[in-house]
Amino acid sequence: MIELTPATDYVPEAPETIRVLTLHAPPENRWHSEGLEELHQVLGDLARESPCASLVITGSGSEWFCGGTLDSALSDARVPLSQLARFYSQAFSTLRKYPALTVAAINGQARDEGLAMALSCDFRVASGHAGFGFDAPRQGRFPMGGSTQLLPRLLGESISKRMMLCGLEWNPAQALEHGLVDQVNECPVAAAIALLAGAQGVNPLVVQGVRQLVEHARMRPLETGFAAERDWQNALGE
Repeated sequence: MIELTPATDYVPEAPETIRVLTLHAPPENRWHSEGLEELHQVLGDLARESPCASLVITGSGSEWFCGGTLDSALSDARVPLSQLARFYSQAFSTLRKYPALTVAAINGQARDEGLAMALSCDFRVASGHAGFGFDAPRQGRFPMGGSTQLLPRLLGESISKRMMLCGLEWNPAQALEHGLVDQVNECPVAAAIALLAGAQGVNPLVVQGVRQLVEHARMRPLETGFAAERDWQNALGE
């Protein structure tokens, strides 16, 4: 279900420190606990490697990680919906905490948990065939994987509520205009590799520190952020 390849398979001149993680769609594009546990394990193993590779995460062919549906979640009698939500949370939390930069190369429909996975990456590149939206609320459930917290931080409250509750959907151009994706490119994996190549050679501690400082900037007082910045600088000098 998960394939890991060097970025040079896609772009011959790509740095060796970039790898491509391809998610092969399970039957009917429905994710269950086993696939999410595998994703969590693979990301955890990669995070412990030295040096830790930057990752492009994509789907096979023209598919993206679309997430589960209420029917697929409930059809697996072994895993209640609440437990499936914990598997999503575990896998996507591991992705958000990954030590190196990550880019979602979205080559299909990013909906529900698929959109949550893309939001868990540092950057997003979409093909011209990508789409963005939510079905979960109209299926009688909450989106799993963190969208209710990540999307408002990126786009604000109003758009997030409209997407989750009122059926607002975006094509790639709209997603780019509003900042949901960073680029639109017909070769999203190659574009994602090029984006990551610009950060190669940066001290990994600097990468981790800048990511955390920027991500926390909206959530803490300005002076607290300045102090955190100094703490990271001190850690770099040790």
